[in-house]
This record gives sequence, C-alpha cells and structure tokens, in this order.
Amino acid sequence: MSNHKPIVTYCGDEALFSALSAGLTCALPKEEVEWRRSYGRVPKTVNLDVIFIKFSVECLPKHPNLSVLDQPVFHIFWTDCSDIDIYRATTKDEISNWHTTLRNNGIIDWLIVVVLNSDSKRGKKSNILPRTSVVDKVKGDFCSKQNDRCFVLHEPFRSDVKSAESWQTFLQRLRHLILQGLNRNLSHFEENMRSQREKRTEPGWSFCNYFMLQEELAMVFEMMGQFEDALVQYDELDALFTQYVVNCSAGDMADWMVSFMRPCVCWDGLTLSPDLRYAKRENIQQAQSHLLDFRNYLFACQVALILKLQRPWEVAQRSLPFMHNCVNELCLLEIAMPRGSVSCWVFLSCLEVLDTCENYSNLVEFETYSLHTVSLWNYARIKLHELGELCGLMPDTESTSDQLHMVVDLLAGMGQTQSGNSGKPGPMDKLREALSSKESFKKHYLELSELAMGTFKHLGRLRNARLIGIELAAFFMKLGELYMAENYLLEALKMYKNEGWDLLATTTYISLAECHKKQKNTFKYVKACTHVTSSCVIDGDTRNHYFDELISAAQLLDKTVRIRAEHIFALSKMDVTAANGIILGDEVTVDFCIISRLPSDVMCNIACSLLHTAFEGQSDDGERPSSRTTSRSASQSSMGSMGSFMDSLSLSNSRSKMLPGNLIRKPKLRIQETIDEATGTAYVVCRNASAVLERMDSHPSLIQKDTDATKEDFVCCLQAAAIVLHPGSNLVPLKVKPEAKGNYALKQVCIEISSMEFLQWVTVPKCFDVICDEPSVSLTPDAGRQI
Repeated sequence: MSNHKPIVTYCGDEALFSALSAGLTCALPKEEVEWRRSYGRVPKTVNLDVIFIKFSVECLPKHPNLSVLDQPVFHIFWTDCSDIDIYRATTKDEISNWHTTLRNNGIIDWLIVVVLNSDSKRGKKSNILPRTSVVDKVKGDFCSKQNDRCFVLHEPFRSDVKSAESWQTFLQRLRHLILQGLNRNLSHFEENMRSQREKRTEPGWSFCNYFMLQEELAMVFEMMGQFEDALVQYDELDALFTQYVVNCSAGDMADWMVSFMRPCVCWDGLTLSPDLRYAKRENIQQAQSHLLDFRNYLFACQVALILKLQRPWEVAQRSLPFMHNCVNELCLLEIAMPRGSVSCWVFLSCLEVLDTCENYSNLVEFETYSLHTVSLWNYARIKLHELGELCGLMPDTESTSDQLHMVVDLLAGMGQTQSGNSGKPGPMDKLREALSSKESFKKHYLELSELAMGTFKHLGRLRNARLIGIELAAFFMKLGELYMAENYLLEALKMYKNEGWDLLATTTYISLAECHKKQKNTFKYVKACTHVTSSCVIDGDTRNHYFDELISAAQLLDKTVRIRAEHIFALSKMDVTAANGIILGDEVTVDFCIISRLPSDVMCNIACSLLHTAFEGQSDDGERPSSRTTSRSASQSSMGSMGSFMDSLSLSNSRSKMLPGNLIRKPKLRIQETIDEATGTAYVVCRNASAVLERMDSHPSLIQKDTDATKEDFVCCLQAAAIVLHPGSNLVPLKVKPEAKGNYALKQVCIEISSMEFLQWVTVPKCFDVICDEPSVSLTPDAGRQI
C-alpha cells in the first residue's frame, strides 16, 4: 500500500502513448513541483510520480467522495493526427466520446495532447496550405473556454532545442494539471471525512469505517512524500481511539467498541514487516480486529513513517509509552487474556522494536538511540522475569505440570509472527528458547540484564543500573552465587548511602544480612544486623527481630568484631565535672550523653581513650600554668590552652590519619580577632588555614567499610562497667584517676557489647588539665631582722 501513486488514464492513439510512456514516466518525478493545497495551507515541494492506465468507463470513480487512491485523478487523450480530413472522419468522434464520458461523470480534469511529428515521419509536405489546422479544430471543438486543456507537443522524438523546450513545457504543464486534479479530489474527500467525524456521536457510527477514511488520507500524504503530515493523521486516530477507551472505562461505551473487546487468543507482539502488517488491515476494515491487533497495526504504520523520516530513535522513544498504554487499556476494558500472555506480547514487541531500530541506526546516533532503547531492554528484562516466575523457571523453583501446560499454551498463542531471517533468531525464537529450560532462561535473562545495566551506566543513569543490580542480586542468591549477589548489593548500598536514601539503604542491608547468613559469615552478618536494627525508617518488629539476631550471632563470634558506632550510638554532649580543679591523684568524672538507636535495652561496658600531652613552658621554679580546671570546646574564641590542645592533636597527626574518611571532620576555622582602637580598624587571622584549605579527595568513598574501624590505645581511658543503655538518651558518667599531670583530650569512645566493640571518634574536641601543687617553703623575716 505504500507503493500507491496518483492514477492518470490515457486514451486515443495507444501506439503513440506507448512510444512516449517510458520517457514520460521517468521524466515526471525528476523535477520538484510546488503543491499548493486549499484552505491556505503551507505549500509543499513534491516529486510527482504517477501510474498510467488505459481509459475505460469502469475505472471512473463511482463514489468520488469515498476514495482517492483507487481512482484516477487526471485523464489524457493522445493524438498525432495532422490531416484535417482524418480528424473530421474519426479523431473528432473519438475525442468527443471520451470528453462526453468525462463530462457525464462530472470530471473536469483532462488534457488533449496533439503531437506534431517531423515531415520525414509524416510523408511529403503538401503544397496547399490548409485553412485551419487540426490543433485549431481541437481547440475550437473542445477547448474554446479552456485553452490550457490542449497542448501541442512538437516532435518529441527529436533531440533538437525546440523539441526539448516543448517537452519540458509539457512536463511542467502536466505536473501542474495533475496536482490540480489531485487537489480537487482530495478536497471532496476531506470534506466527507470531516462530516463523518462530526457524526461520531450518532447511533450507528463506526470507528472502523472512519479509520479507513482517515488512513487513506494519510496514505495520500505518504504517496506524495509528505511523511510528517501522514504521521499526524495516524496520531489523530491514535488519540481518538484512546479517548473512546477512556470513555468506555468511565461507563460511556460505544456500540462498535464491543468488537475490540473479544477475548484475545493471539499475542504475537508488534509486527513491523509491511507484508504481515497489512494483513491486519482487512480485519479492521471488516470490524473483526482485536484491541491488540488494532494497536499493533496502528503503531506499525506510525513506525514506518518515522523510519522514512530517518528518525529511528523516535521509534524507540514512542515504543515504551505505547506498550504501557496498551497494557493499561487491556485492564481498563477488562479484556480476558491468559496469564502471562501480556508479558509475552510486551517481550516480543520490545525485541521487534529493538531489532528494527538497530537496522536503521548508525554509530553517530548511538547516544540518542541508546537513550531510548535502554528502557526497552529493561522492560523486556522485567517481562521475561515475570514469565520465569510464572512458568517455574526461577532457580529456586521446580516446574509443576500446570506450569508446563501454561508454557505450551503461551507458545501456542504466538503462531503468526515470522521468525528471524538471514539465519538470525527473531523475537519469537528467543522467547521460545528462553521458556524451554532453566538454563536457557538464565542465559537470556542475564544477557538482557547486562545489556540494560551496561547501557544505563554508559548514559550516566546509575540509579537505574543499581536497581537492576538489586534484582540481579536476588537472582544470584537464588542461584547460590552469593559472592556475585554481595557485590551488586554493595554497589547499590554505596549509592543509597551517598544520596541519603535511608529506607532503600536499610532494605539493602536486610538483603545483605540474608546473603551473609547464607554465606555463614557471622562476622559480616553481625555488621549488617547492626545497621538494620538501628534504623528508624522501618517497622519495630523488623528491628526487634534483627536485634535478637544480632545478640545471638554475637555470642557465636570467636573473636572480637569492631564496628563503627555512628549509626547506632550518638554522642550528644560531654561535660567534665570538677568543682575546685583537678589535682593529680583526684578522680575525674566526665558525663557522656549517649543516644542509643537500638530498639531494646542493652548492657555494655563503655570506655573513652585519652590523649595525654605534658605541659610546655613551665618555669624553672616549678610554677604551674594554671590552678583551675580547663574545659573547652572548639567554639571558644580564646586560644589559650585550647591552642595547646590543637597542638597536641597535631603531634598525633600520624595517628589521626588512620581515622575513617567520613569521621575526619573538616577543621573549624580558628579565628584570631584583633582590634586596633587607635585607628578604629579590625582584622582577623586564620591560624589553621593549611588545615581548613586542605584539598579533599575529589572522589571519596561513598560509604566507609566497617573493617576501617580501628581501635586506639585504651591504656589511659575513662571507663564504666555494666552500664544499661536504654533506647534514646542516656547520661553515663565515665571516671578515671590520672597518674600524670598535663592536658588530657578525649579521643575515641568504645562501647563493648558481648564480642562486639562499637567505636566512635570524639569529633568535637574536649579536654581537661590535671595539675599538681608542688610543696613549697617560704621564709618571711620579721621587721628589722635579717636572715
């Protein structure tokens, strides 16, 4: 049907036309001509290619308003008669009969061509000049009011300049007249089509009949090379049918809609081959088409036009919404279909579109092409997974007899689509193979998953890739390939943690916990359980379950496991309690406010390591630097002993570099403010610019591994034993009796539960000074006496 061309009839001297037809057919489409349509539409440039058929009464239009393609749009009478007597005897009657027949049928688009051949071909020239020529008689008899309806073609068989000019003039005139005739027929056709559309609310109106009308208009535009206009017609039909489906779901069902709602017995998928596509058109014309058949045909017509517009990426772009819409319409209309048949249809349609796009795409458009095809790969993967679960092809299931019968029934409903050609398996071949065994299903499912995930990564859509990774992890867990599953879960977990998707991260930790449990890796299982039980975004029952699992698994550990505590325990504040200063030998108490995110009470031992730094700059006579307790935070502006504390931290810089990346807090600005009262100016100096402006890693680890938790030296530490931590805030006093004077800074907190040690760095600097009042003797002589 895409090979339609305007039909032009010929009559008169058949031998003459046969001699000219080959050159005329080839010459007409060589030059472009402007196609001016009615209603002020934008003119288009077209190449006019026509088909010539012999004139007969049967070929004349019986219903000129109902069709354009199958009816002639122009009529030509050919003659090379140059003798006036012969003209009067025979030629005039022939032209008259032809002209009368056209006039009786209301046809006004015609042309009489008089060919003047050379004398050598017409015999010896007469010495007597005729009073009137044949051309004059033809014009007088038939074209008295329409001189442009008679054309004199001078010696078309010669190659001189005059003949060439006459031939080109004839071609231009013929193109113009044929387009006029086409416009006239097309205007009548469009008026009838619009009137039919306006009757759509009347009883007895049929969408199928109207569809054939507007589709013919689309075919006319396609015939003229106006593919964009043809595509608009199909889009309008698509929108009109969709609106009827929506109305039907709301209770306003048209009578003709019943024919589309019959139970479906065939789910071949899209058929983009023209030969198979047009076979469905007859069913639509006879109102015997099913919803899927109609949608398949309509979309295939749209695809054919898009490919002619050289936009294969648009085919992929339209495909996914088309399939979603079809599945939704099946649900809205409650069309009965066997289980799994919709998944088969979607899978076959996706692969058909992908194969078609691949044949029309090139490497230059790969980026644009992949942007839309990746969703089709993913959709096909999802539907194949659904079929695997439905037919018992998943690794952890065994196919039952009912599932085997289901596979047979599904394959029986796909019997019309042709398989692959040129030795390449087609969509149906791949689906048959995938449903034949578990190994074949695994092969095809993993292939589709890798294609979809790899393309998502190439396009930078990492979230989609990680979602596929989560599903692949579940598949590999069923296969028993736990190492592969763990890798996919960890990749997804990194992204979720980095982007703050707490619920998704917790769900992934649950999957990781299941994976580690199957691996019998108690060490990793304990760590995963801590993340789950401390999460506040899941329900309490799940948290309590994993808390019990955590306590039980911890008792099975043969060595201590060290875990970062930030996600479980939080240090809200730390206060040093000392009334009159800390003297060497006194007991120091630091009150820690610890927030527990565990769902139940837990008994533990708590300790906090101390970094001791001896005083500097003491005088020779042993004068102490201070006799008062120093308890400071980083927010204080004084740079006294806080400066010594920061200096003491810098002394342990090598050890601080062992901190996990996310726990090394960016240093706060140490600002020294100076005011010059004399000049009324002020300025600030950053005393730790090198630390503040230190370059951060451009690509830091998205999450820190629990194995990065390192424990400091707890020889000198604050501690408390047998402390019960309740869910929420807890005030815990930790005590220590310093053995040396100097500055003590809090470094790392360790909470010990069974065989687990939860470690957390003190990120807000906190310190205290321990001093020693050395004994001294002073002699004060009485007045007037000397020692």
